[in-house]
Amino acid sequence: MNNPLVRRRLSFIKKNKLISFSLIIFLTSLLFICVMSLRIFIQNKQVITFTKSGRTVTGSVNLDIKMEIPFKADNIKNCWQEWDGSWGSQYDIYIYNKSDAAFLDWNLVMTIPTEGRIDSSWNADYVHTIGKISITGIDSFFTTVIHPHNSIKLGFVLYSDNLMNGSDFILTGRFIRNPLREPSFIVALVFLAVSLIVFIVSLFFYHTIKAQAAIDNEKIDSLLKLCARFIDTRDEYTKMHSSHVGFYSKEIAKEMGFDEEFQKNIYYMGMMHDVGKVLIPKEILCKPGKLSDEEWAEMKKHTSYGAEILSDFAAVKGIREAVLFHHERYDGKGYPRGLHDKEIPIQARIIAVADSYDAMHTNRSYRNHLDDTVILSELEKNKGIQFDPDVAEAMLRLLRKKGFV
Repeated sequence: MNNPLVRRRLSFIKKNKLISFSLIIFLTSLLFICVMSLRIFIQNKQVITFTKSGRTVTGSVNLDIKMEIPFKADNIKNCWQEWDGSWGSQYDIYIYNKSDAAFLDWNLVMTIPTEGRIDSSWNADYVHTIGKISITGIDSFFTTVIHPHNSIKLGFVLYSDNLMNGSDFILTGRFIRNPLREPSFIVALVFLAVSLIVFIVSLFFYHTIKAQAAIDNEKIDSLLKLCARFIDTRDEYTKMHSSHVGFYSKEIAKEMGFDEEFQKNIYYMGMMHDVGKVLIPKEILCKPGKLSDEEWAEMKKHTSYGAEILSDFAAVKGIREAVLFHHERYDGKGYPRGLHDKEIPIQARIIAVADSYDAMHTNRSYRNHLDDTVILSELEKNKGIQFDPDVAEAMLRLLRKKGFV
């Protein structure tokens, strides 16, 4: 992903566990709701077929049909025999919906005697053909939809040679499930809403804290720059040295792929790497010639002095160690502790290269600045000896690309 803004936002989300967790819950709930809605949509389009012939039933277990001849007030079935020997009877049809979903667009086809004749009907639309009746609901009778766990009553009067004891039924229609009647859907909606609220509130607090952090960082930045200027004023040959080391350290960290937080912190570390020199006597610090053994021993104490000065400075994590160890060497021959290789904190290894580069690139009390080719040669030659090879290589790439030399 090449967009820096997108990368920063993704990095922020990964670092903030609450926002990351709430976003995962939100997206998971949203995905579940979308999948479930799609599944319900597909199911709602499916036509269900239910058949019943005697006691044989096929199709949905959530449907049932019953036909009966009702009783009159005198407890006698509502049927009669005509003068020609045929029978007339009222038949009531019940369609039961035992599911949690509404059943609509239904059509019921049932068999009747071939000689049968419908005299009257109610609560539905009836189409009579030889040996069959096709029945559909009517809006005006509220029979187009059979609601969940409910039933509708249909009926007709039929004349035929004999009374019907049963019929073959074929019922088709669609179950329309309402997602809001699904417990899992409701739970997913609750998770979606809660995670969204948590995400929004977390973002609000993040931006509030970030705004305050920006103010605090500005204060820290101003303070450290002031300290860096004070450090550099003690030696006219090292003016802006601290700022340069901070800048080079940040560029090296960026070239090596460290995140913005690391780059910001190492910039501050680089600016403060020589803070201990404020306790070094000026006659030693600015001596034009070679230092004596005693003077060199005192000069080397500036890393320990710096670490002591910054021991209670918690605004930049790791700054004390970076200042204390920035004169350690990769081969273990540095000071103050003779650490080597990866024992040296990465911040100190980066500052060591940045510090050495600026020292070679500027005039000092004891020598003039070195030629560009000499600087490149020194960095190349001391990879794995004085400098971390990866850090030195990153600096060499920067010099070739951006031309700091």
